[in-house]
Amino acid sequence: MRLLFLFVLLIIAILNPPSTCNAQVVEIQGLVRTTDGKPIDDVIIHELGKTDGAGHFKIASNVLRYWKTLIFDKKGFVPMVIALDPKNTNLSIILEQEKDNSVWNIPTCFNAKGNRNRLVGKYLILTVPREMKFKTGVDSDYIYYSTGLTQSEKKHWLNGGWGNLYSSTYPSGETLLRMEHYTYRRTSLGIDWRGATKDVLAVFRRVSCFRKVLLRN
Repeated sequence: MRLLFLFVLLIIAILNPPSTCNAQVVEIQGLVRTTDGKPIDDVIIHELGKTDGAGHFKIASNVLRYWKTLIFDKKGFVPMVIALDPKNTNLSIILEQEKDNSVWNIPTCFNAKGNRNRLVGKYLILTVPREMKFKTGVDSDYIYYSTGLTQSEKKHWLNGGWGNLYSSTYPSGETLLRMEHYTYRRTSLGIDWRGATKDVLAVFRRVSCFRKVLLRN
């Protein structure tokens, strides 16, 4: 029986050899500079490190397995997201200076008299009103919740959560690249992003054109 088990494992290993391309270590490096060519230090490369005093960075890992984009950010400069290209591992990043250097100070909101079973948030704690549906749960790495509001017999859900592996103050780079346009605002708790994806705007444009046709007819 043991020999049969080892034989089966051998056959599986032959038919399904371990992939080496996904675990390939790639070295990505480059310089981050201002529009007039000055190096920028301490630029955060989201979840992967930051630039040194000369504006230089180097990432040596199997980064292409987990990331398709990189986000470069430092207060005082407009964040930039780029798509990773395995053929281009020597990057030159230019960051523009922010026109608005203000930071929105978000106060901590907490209702001690409210139902603690309907509280959401960690740094910004809010009580969900009774007229809204509320669901929450706990995973191994994070807490999640869904808040529902019914309007015109349609239910709309706002999903959120917090935890060390839930999310961060940045949307994914892939999400930002799908945006037709987006804006951001620096806050005392991170960055507040908002925008619309290209597919959503395409639907709005088709609806708008359809309405114009109806009006002409």
